[in-house]
Amino acid sequence: MVAQAYRLDGQVILVTGAGRGLGESYARHLAGLGAHVIVNDLGAGMADAGGSPLPARTVAEAIRAAGGRASDDMTDIADPHEATALVERIVEVHGRIDALVNNAGNFLPPTPFPETTFADFERTWRIHLGGTCNLCRAALPHMAARGFGRIVNTISTKGLYGGTGTAAYASAKAAVQGLTAALAADYRGTDIRINAISPGAFTRMVDAGERPAAFTEALKRNLPADLVAPAIAWLCHPACGENGALIQAMAGWFSRTVIGDLDGFWDFAPSIESVARGLAALPADGPVRAADSSAAHAQSIITRAEAVRAGGQDPIEEKEASWQHSRPAC
Repeated sequence: MVAQAYRLDGQVILVTGAGRGLGESYARHLAGLGAHVIVNDLGAGMADAGGSPLPARTVAEAIRAAGGRASDDMTDIADPHEATALVERIVEVHGRIDALVNNAGNFLPPTPFPETTFADFERTWRIHLGGTCNLCRAALPHMAARGFGRIVNTISTKGLYGGTGTAAYASAKAAVQGLTAALAADYRGTDIRINAISPGAFTRMVDAGERPAAFTEALKRNLPADLVAPAIAWLCHPACGENGALIQAMAGWFSRTVIGDLDGFWDFAPSIESVARGLAALPADGPVRAADSSAAHAQSIITRAEAVRAGGQDPIEEKEASWQHSRPAC
């Protein structure tokens, strides 16, 4: 039994790509916590061919049969006009849209980059980036008018770390990551929270890959979609204060991915040699210094540069050295 504080009673949540896989798990879990879920799915194949109302309808009917609240929808969210009309219908019927989970996507077979056409990129971007952008643009004005909203966008380890033969997909997911960071900065200081999740689950996309049978069985055991759904529910919850977070959820492992600076060096008269030597001397890992936005990052660099140019110590290095000195001995 979920504690009352963590329920989603009365919330209206749109989940895209919710007719199968991860999206279906999200929809069922959110409805189980009391939300009214709009189950959106075009019912297309993995590479976005065809379409059918059955996947979304089947999930919505199952939720209602279990005592939950859900409605099905077959809008093509990659079409900006259809995406806007969908959000308008939700607000007209329910008077609100509390949360949006951008999960819908397509996946083309892995292809070497020289053989990946620009049409392949456009086809992939249209769903992942275009659909996410369209719904964020449609939903945010309504959320802003109420002073509340939660958006969860879907990124991928392919966009974070790369993956062989997946340039179109990885670039689309990296773009969604950038969009998430920009929107989080736009709405920082409000109760509109915009985050991203990189989920791991044994979906149609994963099942399509070629690998040893034993590893496939290990993936099936360790990557049920239901292990990701609670993280989605928390990022949709009114009490969640995350904003601009990149959350990993895979095989029961939950973590943050942080984008930031490692240690660097100052050189106000750089040459090709000094840069080469300086970079070679830097550690490849260590503490990461994150920033709230590109403007905040630039401001920090300029402030630090001014201090060093004036003959002082880098304020961050000075602060970190002071912290290390003040730590109690173990």
